[in-house]
Amino acid sequence: MDLIIGRDANTNQLKVVNGTQATLIGAPASVPMDVSRQHCKLEVIDKDTFVITNIKAANVTWVNGVEVHSKQITVADKVQLGASKYVMPLAEIRDKIVPTIVDIRPLKAVWENYNNGLIAIRKRKERNNLLLRVPFVLTLLGGLVATMNEELRVVSSVFTVIAFAVTLYGLYLSITDKSIEKQEELKKQFQSDYVCPKCGKFFGNLDYDLLVREHTCCSKCKARFII
Repeated sequence: MDLIIGRDANTNQLKVVNGTQATLIGAPASVPMDVSRQHCKLEVIDKDTFVITNIKAANVTWVNGVEVHSKQITVADKVQLGASKYVMPLAEIRDKIVPTIVDIRPLKAVWENYNNGLIAIRKRKERNNLLLRVPFVLTLLGGLVATMNEELRVVSSVFTVIAFAVTLYGLYLSITDKSIEKQEELKKQFQSDYVCPKCGKFFGNLDYDLLVREHTCCSKCKARFII
């Protein structure tokens, strides 16, 4: 986000241009004539940090009493424009124009943890369901072996015993399965963490990559995203 700072030609107020929107700050005739109409550019790094750069070589800008062409500053620095050293109201510019900027990059790990957790639960359910089908297959094989040869009835019995054991194991897994509880716990944690750092708005089940591709700010508090 870049702001163009200068003197308004009609009112001699400080004019701050953000894209197509212009904001006037201060009283009429408060900005001296030696401040250019497009004096400097203010690149917003975050809510309190900026990079100030003269737009023209002839423009004069001071930071804490030292003349600069381009310098990173904070809202606590004293910035003056022109030979008459007009004090630029950084805090007022920040409060009136600069939106809150929040870093949502940690949400990528939150999304991945939630998504991977759901995948793990789904795979566990699929394994359990597959295990429950094994006894049927073993019983079918045992019966088929028994019909082929009387001497193979022992093998058939082994299949039956294994099928019974697998059935018991499958029932044990079903009884002790905590997938529903784990999924609910995972969901609650996700709903608590996958939110705007500024206002706490939940971003829903929107994939993180899709979130940063389609949104530049929070739809609720309008905080701009660092991505």
